[in-house]
Amino acid sequence: MNVYVIRHGETNMGKNNIIATEDEPLNEAGIIQAIKVGKEIRKLNINKVYCSPIQRAKDTLKLFELNTNIPVIIENRIKERSMGKYEKVSFEDLKWDEFWNYNSDKLYPELETMKSVYERISEFLNELKSRNSNDNILVVTHGGISRAIYWYFNGIPENGNSSDINENCKIYSYEL
Repeated sequence: MNVYVIRHGETNMGKNNIIATEDEPLNEAGIIQAIKVGKEIRKLNINKVYCSPIQRAKDTLKLFELNTNIPVIIENRIKERSMGKYEKVSFEDLKWDEFWNYNSDKLYPELETMKSVYERISEFLNELKSRNSNDNILVVTHGGISRAIYWYFNGIPENGNSSDINENCKIYSYEL
């Protein structure tokens, strides 16, 4: 099974290095990114799509203009990490490597931990793996989730530091 992971298109908050709110929409550049990568995705013979319930991910998916016969499942386990009080906070006001660290609960106890994110991603991917199919799966999600998916396939770094696998509308490919 091939799993293709895409983070939603750019938002103004993301562009301006601010932790986005759940209702933050795609900006013009994000719309263009989604349309452009959609052309590449249509060549991948996708059999099933899993999409975050957050609107910017759903809007990104819609812009891919995939065949309407492809099943789309809105999946809560690939929803972005709950940011709590850190929504609308500038990246500069955070210790970025610690914020996305597997052990982020040490410095940011009010935040959904990356351990928790990793656990729900592992559950999701293990469920897909158990189906033992030859499907080509597309996952439309967010930056924190993209990191956790990367860890699932490549291991959690010894120091817990995040891997920067979260470029907007870039296709990351894994074999499950």
